[in-house]
Amino acid sequence: MKLFHIRKLLDSNKAQEISKRLKETRDWHDGLNSGGGHKGIKNNEELSDNSLCQMVNDTIMQALDEDSQFLNFTIPTRTGLNLVSKTSEGGYYRPHQDNWKNGDFSTTVFLNDPAEYVGGEICLYYGGQGEDEKKIKLDAGWAVTYPTGIVHRVNNIKSGVRYVSVFWTNSLIKDEFIRHIYRSITDIRDRLNELNGLKQPSYLKDCSAFSQDPEFMFETVRMDILRRFGDNQ
Repeated sequence: MKLFHIRKLLDSNKAQEISKRLKETRDWHDGLNSGGGHKGIKNNEELSDNSLCQMVNDTIMQALDEDSQFLNFTIPTRTGLNLVSKTSEGGYYRPHQDNWKNGDFSTTVFLNDPAEYVGGEICLYYGGQGEDEKKIKLDAGWAVTYPTGIVHRVNNIKSGVRYVSVFWTNSLIKDEFIRHIYRSITDIRDRLNELNGLKQPSYLKDCSAFSQDPEFMFETVRMDILRRFGDNQ
């Protein structure tokens, strides 16, 4: 099963504009406000500038609506507002799990050039020995989405400043195995379309041919899964 999803979410111009605005503002507050108040769990700041928060959120949400791979990975029903974080030299985020109330998936969007800071990798831990920890540091505009229950941390910032945005998503399908089946069906359908080319809809005049078409059959299974779980919302 796919454990996390990495992709380019924002184009370079949008990422650069956000990064520029974040570097200009001084409107930040202590990150412990959203860390449950546990002293020592993290050392960072969070954006307080409401208009800039809204600009970042709107830009990311618009891109997310067009992110078909994200939609297939999470099968979302709701995505919350972005929380923008600034971690300076000496900053960190110790091992933790995100609150289950936040959602089923967590996403971190990297907002500045990774050459601007040393350290700051997000580390996802999948159990077992140390080699099972996946360290991720991405270019500006790139994002990683992972299940909220995964233990993770952020490496110490040795120099520079790291800017990221994080948000959480609720999934229509809570069962990970069924999500895996849904993703696999969708991936097979998309791959077949890539190999065969999208068909013209002339055959739609014949209901029998339509009902036996592989594309329709895949889509029927996908819709049946969504209906099954959508009825429970």
